[in-house]
Amino acid sequence: MQSIAITEHSKEGQVTRKPILFATLLTLTSSAICAQQPATFTVPVKCGVTHDSPNPSRPPAAHPLRITIPEAEANAIDQAGRNHPGFLSIPEPENFGMVRYRIAEYADCANPSRCYWNDLQSQLDRAQAELKRLVATRKPGERLAMVLDIDETSLSSYCELKREGFGYIDAQHKQWLVSPEASIAIPGTLELFNQALGANVSVFFITGRSHDEYEATAHNLRLAGYHDWTGLIVRNEEELSMDTSLYKSSHRAEIAKDHRIILSVGDQWSDLNGTPHAEVSIKLPNPFYFLP
Repeated sequence: MQSIAITEHSKEGQVTRKPILFATLLTLTSSAICAQQPATFTVPVKCGVTHDSPNPSRPPAAHPLRITIPEAEANAIDQAGRNHPGFLSIPEPENFGMVRYRIAEYADCANPSRCYWNDLQSQLDRAQAELKRLVATRKPGERLAMVLDIDETSLSSYCELKREGFGYIDAQHKQWLVSPEASIAIPGTLELFNQALGANVSVFFITGRSHDEYEATAHNLRLAGYHDWTGLIVRNEEELSMDTSLYKSSHRAEIAKDHRIILSVGDQWSDLNGTPHAEVSIKLPNPFYFLP
């Protein structure tokens, strides 16, 4: 399996006078990993009836995606039109509708060579291996910590994103996040979480959700199977407009005052960037949205 490993030699010490920690960032090359996977893959998340049909309590998706043709066929139609001698066209940016075809196929594992859930599990397998390795380096009396993001890291929005046509409708999505429907664990992360607890590693969730979503978020984490975590950190009123990397790294700094942060897992670069880093940071795939 190929991997990309970037080691930063910034020599940034922890507040607790622990030995200097070096941050390792683990990402993936999708084609290299998926090429070694089985020809088929079953999506591990089962969407309930409330996901499969419109919910009267919420407005319908603004632009639902009706997938009637695969991405390859859409590309063929586009190319045929551009090659037609009687049609005049100009170069355009990538068509967003066609991007959505590709994302839908990736998310649903329609093409076994490009499967979101396969890539996601591959990274979480690496996280489990790194956690085991790092726990073995614990010094006597040392308190270890792992930091997890929530959305698309610990809990999956797959069902709602699919209902929205794999777009991102902000108001609708936020309403769904605080509903009990949103208590869908990503299986590999739940396994990692339980592995950490079993190794006496404290687990902290740091999420970009706001303070008024705390109770619903805590409830959904527990419904999804996440119990006995050490901390759930959400944005307070003053942090709502703060740069995400600064917000998350500042809370990692608080955790680092009495813990050695060995592992951090997130689906956005802003979950991992900023100082202090965890000793190893693992980037999960997220083709659905980008949060700077």
